[in-house]
Amino acid sequence: MLSFQRREQIKQMLIKQKSITVTAVAEQFGVSDETIRRDLNVLSDEGFCNKTYGGAFLATRSTSHIPQRMKKDLFVDEKRFMAKIAASFIRPKDCIFLDHSTTVSELCHEIKSMSLTVVTNSLWVISELSDLENIDLVVTGGHCRTMDRGMFGQETLNFLNHHYFDKAFFSCRGLNIDNGIFDASEHTASFHQALIDRAAETFLMADHTKFGVAGFINITSYSEIDNFITDSQLDASWQEIFETNGVKVLNTLARDTQN
Repeated sequence: MLSFQRREQIKQMLIKQKSITVTAVAEQFGVSDETIRRDLNVLSDEGFCNKTYGGAFLATRSTSHIPQRMKKDLFVDEKRFMAKIAASFIRPKDCIFLDHSTTVSELCHEIKSMSLTVVTNSLWVISELSDLENIDLVVTGGHCRTMDRGMFGQETLNFLNHHYFDKAFFSCRGLNIDNGIFDASEHTASFHQALIDRAAETFLMADHTKFGVAGFINITSYSEIDNFITDSQLDASWQEIFETNGVKVLNTLARDTQN
């Protein structure tokens, strides 16, 4: 395995586990501890992780931004579970918006047989749905940002300001119990802010890793969200936040009912 390939896999480990030890990673790849330390030096210089004695942990700066391609294969089962919940709220002939997130992109597999108008800024969604005659696929246009696998910018915002959707499905960088919903960048936050204003009903989709995570910029408050789809049971403090703000929570209780 080439060094850059190994570092890509180490990044995946850090995203999923949040922290790693040099010894464990070296054993997994069958290389020396010193080789892994050099890898972590590179990743630290890139701002991807912070080194500790004997290991490293994922950098959690408010502006740190993980490429979508790296998140695509993480927590797949959780994303598929949330996608099934989301699909249960979609009706034939709905006009829905699917954002660029890897979480929302899993919803494509659940709606392929439905007759819908799907609007998106996502390269993932375009790839999944563009060949289906039963889906009227509409693309926002805008500046394509490869790292985000989506389209953003003034042209995208202009599109949103002239269209309206029955339901909008989107994700975020993190959820802060005191300060609301966050994104890591201004271009994604401004996009989500505009999207929320243009939908009759909103569905925020976020797995357990998003709780207690802040970002660089606030998207909106919880009171602006209609439904929250997640993969985990909420503790009392989070339940209170959503209940106080009138947000309907769809989580593992729904999963138990489905099984």
